[in-house]
Amino acid sequence: MTSRDLTQSEELFDRARRRVPAGVSSNTRARAPHPIYFRRAAGAELWDVDGNRYVDILMGNGAVLLGHGDPRVQEAVAKALETGLTTGVEWERVVEVAEIFLATVPTMEMVRFTNTGTEAVLHALQLARAATGRTRIAKVEGSYHGWTDEIFVSVWPNLSRAGPADAMVPLPQTPGLRQDLTEQVVVLPFNDPARAVAAIDRHAGDLAAVVLEPTLIDVGFIPGTEAFLWALRAACDRHGIVLIFDELLTGFNLAPGGMQQLTGVVPDLATFGKAIGNGYPIAALAGIESLMRQTEPGRGPAFVGTFNGHSVALAAASAVMPVLADGSVQAAVSARTERLKQSFAAAARAVGVPAQLAAGGSHFQWYFTDAEVRDFRGAATTDAAAYAAFTAALFERGVPCLGNPLSHHAISLAHDEAILDELESAFGHGLEAAAAAREGAG
Repeated sequence: MTSRDLTQSEELFDRARRRVPAGVSSNTRARAPHPIYFRRAAGAELWDVDGNRYVDILMGNGAVLLGHGDPRVQEAVAKALETGLTTGVEWERVVEVAEIFLATVPTMEMVRFTNTGTEAVLHALQLARAATGRTRIAKVEGSYHGWTDEIFVSVWPNLSRAGPADAMVPLPQTPGLRQDLTEQVVVLPFNDPARAVAAIDRHAGDLAAVVLEPTLIDVGFIPGTEAFLWALRAACDRHGIVLIFDELLTGFNLAPGGMQQLTGVVPDLATFGKAIGNGYPIAALAGIESLMRQTEPGRGPAFVGTFNGHSVALAAASAVMPVLADGSVQAAVSARTERLKQSFAAAARAVGVPAQLAAGGSHFQWYFTDAEVRDFRGAATTDAAAYAAFTAALFERGVPCLGNPLSHHAISLAHDEAILDELESAFGHGLEAAAAAREGAG
């Protein structure tokens, strides 16, 4: 792709950076020497402003599970637009969407809709504090729940400062967070039941909530073991702590009902989003009735937002969720990521590169390490230079990737056999580049 014409993207960047920091609306879209600006998408493909075609393996951070421009979703959205209603009043179809949601996620008893995962998590934390009368929260190292002061903690921590597994140090993930809030967070090791429960027991009298991604996806793809999740459930029950699953990336993706369905471990509250809107901005807070009722007016913490229950986003969800309800989409997409996993392993062995592709549902990520990846610290052994060489080679073949070696990628139902063949070929070239980079470094 180095020979491709990216003139218009460069010109747009020159204009954008005068008024938009880094020229992008989210820092994850920044890249050197300049970001790529896109014009359209269809299925599994993207086209930039210069007319170059790409295979999309970002897919809205896993949100676009059915593929870009799915006609069922677009038709529902178009009909919603015809009503003239957007927001500010309660749309009649919110009732239908809530019923579909709860039928698909029967572990949850009530649901309310908001716009982003960050908002849903903040509502969950406020509700947990109101219900318990406590203020502190515990979260898992490597688990991402948004960028606010009280939760953007120890997601990709500097391990030289993060402390041992039995006494983890809460570290702010970015400048500008309130240090007093960061210091109050209890950080738990992932997939380590004994140490995690010991930390909960030490701080139980102060803890309102334990919050985690039941499968860590923002640092790659690391499933929580049933033993670990059940241990957290038992500890929270023992101490009257609210257990919160962040299922923004796992819900409706790994299974229709998320990790709750797969493991049988039911949290008190859970957040959902991403796949339920197929790219339209919608999220949900769901939970047991006794807690959710406390968000009603005059009973507990406020649940407000101008764009909550936005008609266009709800229309998208009303088309998406029935398609995802029986699990056939998830099974089909999981088979495709499993194919990529197996072909990648064979190609890595052929070139002698220690690497593994972790995958589940639509999500996947490459780790350039032969270590067992059971938590963030295992994932952090990945060879960043090999990853950089690998992803640069993929970009040359029209497959854009994220620059952070501890991030994640995704496919969709629209990634058909031809697209998978294209990806496998690109992965092979990428592994050859990674091998050359390792040889040069050695």
